[in-house]
Amino acid sequence: MKKIAFGLLVFLSNLSIAQENSDVKKETKFQVGVHYVGNLRNENIISDGFNGVVGISGNYALYQDEMISVFGGLNIDYLQTRDYFLQNDILIWNPNASIEFDVFKGKLKPFFGFGYAFFSNEFKFETSSFDPSDPSFITRTTKLNFNGLTINPGLKYHVSDLLFIEGSYKYFPINSSDIDGKANTHFIYLGLGFKF
Repeated sequence: MKKIAFGLLVFLSNLSIAQENSDVKKETKFQVGVHYVGNLRNENIISDGFNGVVGISGNYALYQDEMISVFGGLNIDYLQTRDYFLQNDILIWNPNASIEFDVFKGKLKPFFGFGYAFFSNEFKFETSSFDPSDPSFITRTTKLNFNGLTINPGLKYHVSDLLFIEGSYKYFPINSSDIDGKANTHFIYLGLGFKF
């Protein structure tokens, strides 16, 4: 996996350097990226029940000037179950909006995003029967839905007009109408992206 990620980084950086023209600055509207998802432990069913694996993102620039860029986009994160309570892997869908600031007048640009994320998972349980030979003693499945607002500050380093490296943090207080309480989850993202 490390060799593939390194190979992809080298390929994209060579492609961006080969296509970059120093005389004309090309305005890009779309950004796509791939990132590692770190799920920090926080003693709740989501933080302790899943390993962060990988995610993808897509953004479109709604407004741009010399100082700020406003984006609308979608992040999809894949988390792998640890088989504690929720038995299936999950995809977290996160439509969002973000503002990128050129405060340093260079390649490093901070951003702040907010959005709404949701996912679902199946929970399996046994019916209450004391006799295992009873036909009513079966495994039942119910679907649990989760959602919540997201807050996502971070930094982008624009290697070129076509390539950027990104690091960010996401706070996701997960609610569910199926389970009482709230699961405060914290994700760390490290990745790279391509602009076109």
